[in-house]
Amino acid sequence: MSNRNCQGVLLIGLTLIATVFSPPSAFGEEKSSGFHWTDNPTEGIADLLLGEEHVVRYMYGFDRSDEQRTEETTKVYHHVFGPGTDTIITKGPGGLYPHHRGLFVGWKKTIVGDESYDFWHCREGIVHQRHVRFIEMRSGDESGSMTAEIQWNDPDGNPVITEKRTIDVSRAPGDSGAGYGWQIDWRTVVSSNRGEIRLEGDRQHAGFQFRAAQPIADGKGARYIRPAGFPEGLDAFQVGDDGDPPPHIDLGWLAMTYVLDEKRYTIEYFEDPALPKPSLFSERPYGRFGAFFKATVQPEKPLSMRYRIRVTSGRTPTRAAIQSRYDEFTAELASIRGPEQP
Repeated sequence: MSNRNCQGVLLIGLTLIATVFSPPSAFGEEKSSGFHWTDNPTEGIADLLLGEEHVVRYMYGFDRSDEQRTEETTKVYHHVFGPGTDTIITKGPGGLYPHHRGLFVGWKKTIVGDESYDFWHCREGIVHQRHVRFIEMRSGDESGSMTAEIQWNDPDGNPVITEKRTIDVSRAPGDSGAGYGWQIDWRTVVSSNRGEIRLEGDRQHAGFQFRAAQPIADGKGARYIRPAGFPEGLDAFQVGDDGDPPPHIDLGWLAMTYVLDEKRYTIEYFEDPALPKPSLFSERPYGRFGAFFKATVQPEKPLSMRYRIRVTSGRTPTRAAIQSRYDEFTAELASIRGPEQP
């Protein structure tokens, strides 16, 4: 075959690969009224937009060129934008507790034999979370989704855990009937590369959690709504892990509300009831909240975690409205699993 023909075949093959991986609504310059992705691999940023409005931003850069960039890119996380704004309402590097960033997951104690790795703080990039590849990115009128492979690496850069992370984002109607927010369905599958791995820590330093933008910490402005039977006050309910069982566990859902740039946002956090128990919930006035549990991961038995995050602006939803949405979420999961699955 001539060089020209070889080049033609190669070009066709690359075009087919690009078409399968990146549908016309993804990565392109053409404006869309629906959900669509734009990707900047040089910066390590992938944005999901609804029309021209930003929705979420996947932060996946990995840069060891200097200390600052090492710290900025030591873990993988997602930013969230305020509905109807171009404002990032989650925290990035720096500020109070710089390892807290947007929507993120990790365990302070990831134990393999006699070794323990801190994939919560990922301090100084010694251990780190590193994006490997996009498995899939999809977009359309009703939703946008992505699945990424992420390695949790030891100090030598070798994987301890491989994470497959999927987010599926759609509109979430506001309770008042006006406007909308974001519904973020999150699934993380954690697989072992090192035999048996124990995931341990405490409610302040492990699990899947949300961190609000730094100004919330500056004013200690986070307030909380909980299910019936749990503390009624709006101030953060701060507890430790002592006791058998420890307090403030197995809530199922928790909501945080705060004001940023004169807009009020409410973040509803729904946890899959099939996750390991007890699930220790954490809330802080500076704007970090979520839940932690202990688990063991085997190569043949990965850990699958499902959550739903709902982000709205305006009037704070009632407890009853949030409870109703959580019940819908758990019913959806039950229908997916079928009657014989937990």
